[in-house]
Amino acid sequence: MELDVTANTEESLEAFFIDPRVVELCELLRVSDDLLDVINLSENQHSSMLAWLLDPREGHGQGDQILRDLLIAATTSARSTNILDGRGRTSRFFSAWPPSRIRTATFGSAFVARELGISARERVDLFVIDPQNHFILVIENKAGMNHSGNQLDSYRRKFDEIASSNPSLKDYDCAFIALDRYFQGDDEKEHPSASTWLHIGYDWLQVSANRALMHMERGNNAARLVVSYCNRQTDWDSPHNRRSIELASALHHDHSDAIKRLLSMSIKRIETEWLSSRAPPAELEFMLQNRSLGDLLRETQGMASVASSLLARAPGLTTDSLEHGRVWMDICPTGWEKYFNGDWWPVYLSIIYSNKDRTQFRVSLVWNSHHARSETEAKQLRGLLAEYDPRFSTHSESSRRWIVLDKNLSLQELFHRVPEVFARLKKLLEVRSVNP
Repeated sequence: MELDVTANTEESLEAFFIDPRVVELCELLRVSDDLLDVINLSENQHSSMLAWLLDPREGHGQGDQILRDLLIAATTSARSTNILDGRGRTSRFFSAWPPSRIRTATFGSAFVARELGISARERVDLFVIDPQNHFILVIENKAGMNHSGNQLDSYRRKFDEIASSNPSLKDYDCAFIALDRYFQGDDEKEHPSASTWLHIGYDWLQVSANRALMHMERGNNAARLVVSYCNRQTDWDSPHNRRSIELASALHHDHSDAIKRLLSMSIKRIETEWLSSRAPPAELEFMLQNRSLGDLLRETQGMASVASSLLARAPGLTTDSLEHGRVWMDICPTGWEKYFNGDWWPVYLSIIYSNKDRTQFRVSLVWNSHHARSETEAKQLRGLLAEYDPRFSTHSESSRRWIVLDKNLSLQELFHRVPEVFARLKKLLEVRSVNP
């Protein structure tokens, strides 16, 4: 079947093909020597990767720093939640390990085990054992799948039995950690076995990725796999990936008709279409020759389209107040741009997909004291946000609050919701003053 392309579409495609940004993006997206560019990991392989990262003696060149990143994230989360049972082992462990102690301790003697006397049927994903500091982290990892309360309770009971009957483990402190790739920040819903297991996401890997990137710049090529894995499991993007997304977003904006035409060709049938065509059109061959480009344009199409629509629908919103990746978008509320610290905003709206089909959105309002220009300003901004939503006044010791406003908005509901939130926040600023 020959493809029918109108004259206007042909012109838009030709304009797309001569854009130098297309050339740059194709070069950036060439499949590298990175194994993770080629394969997808199973859940068990994810656990093996985490075991490699958390072992100080492995060849990633990060020593005990990645384990320290996990501990810092976990103790910060444990201290900001009131769900953990204060009498339980997990709560008592993190009470004894504040960030100051974690930063100054060494974990070079730690090692990782996949089994510790527990049967294969009841096997916990990971045990991090530190014989010098006398603690064990019991880690159950789910890469997007839901944890089961019955399973977590069973694992905890079985480990407690083994620990109490083994003289070598009797003096060890212990923490139970449930990792979930899609866990979100300060989401305060009840999680399975939340009184005894600390639930956290993968966002702590962003710190590890940034450090490993600096190691690579200093010639430590062993850090490449750390950067690659962390990049795929979090919303963190390396400068290389950020540039790719920036170029893709610009192309979506400037060549929307051409890209719409390119993406209308299903990746599953273009090979068959090419074989059956006597004179294959250039765009079909281009998509076959540049699959990575097609994948990225398809991945960024959603958020790029949402960004363009919001810029048109939210009064006063500009491109300087909006950043987005493949599956996320952060927007500074209108009028709050003046608190920008040169790096990021201390207050912003976070938008992510909330379902696999990418048709619904989750909206959170975020306050991050680290992005404020002063401690005083951070406190004042938090007080202002508490007037918008009282939940910002809870967990006063936290340096960041991530309040979920909506969980499953349709696209049209999102277009109405964002301007509504911005209008209320702008009105707050007009009646209250915040000084740097």
